[in-house]
Amino acid sequence: MDFTIAGPIVGVLSLVDVVLHAALDAAKVRNRGPSNLTEPEESVPALAMTAVAVSTLLSFVLVLAIPLAWLLSAGAFLLPYLVPIIDAPGFIWVPGLAILCFGIVLHGWSRFVRKDMASSWVMSSGHRLITRGPYGWIRHPSYTSYMLSFVGLFLMMPSVVTIVLLVGIPGYYLVTVPEESMLISQFGDEYREYVAQTGRLFPKFGKRRVQFRPKP
Repeated sequence: MDFTIAGPIVGVLSLVDVVLHAALDAAKVRNRGPSNLTEPEESVPALAMTAVAVSTLLSFVLVLAIPLAWLLSAGAFLLPYLVPIIDAPGFIWVPGLAILCFGIVLHGWSRFVRKDMASSWVMSSGHRLITRGPYGWIRHPSYTSYMLSFVGLFLMMPSVVTIVLLVGIPGYYLVTVPEESMLISQFGDEYREYVAQTGRLFPKFGKRRVQFRPKP
């Protein structure tokens, strides 16, 4: 991988994503109202939660390491610690970079659209179903963004360390199962209609983008 190409691109995109999240989190804290903790009917398997936590944290570290390695000219120092499987040629790491960049952009886009609406079990009293932006095609775009980032990072730096990222893909899928059950309990037929028109993590082929407006 060429850090002089990947470093500045990943650095700028991830910085914008971090600033966006920080600004929205600050606004969310200022405008915080009553919230309800909704317990899912099904529990998330502990192994899935572990896979999600490990892969997500590792991806954050690697996304930070790429621009730092470029700034410090330390790419040759970083890669051996990842225990490389192969030295990825351009036709592998360049598509990987594109996938990672799309994942970062999708992550920021989904958060910008969601604003202060929670994506966890805690919902404010004014919580509403979000169906615009990337949510018009897929129901969990933030999770999709992580999956894309895992694949992108692995293709950019195929190694023993980055292959660990891939366990987060089934992990995130398993997290969506109880979450969707909870959302059906929260929104009822409105969410069932939404499910019929969208993909869980990737767009449904042959389905049009969601056009209906959520109930106030």
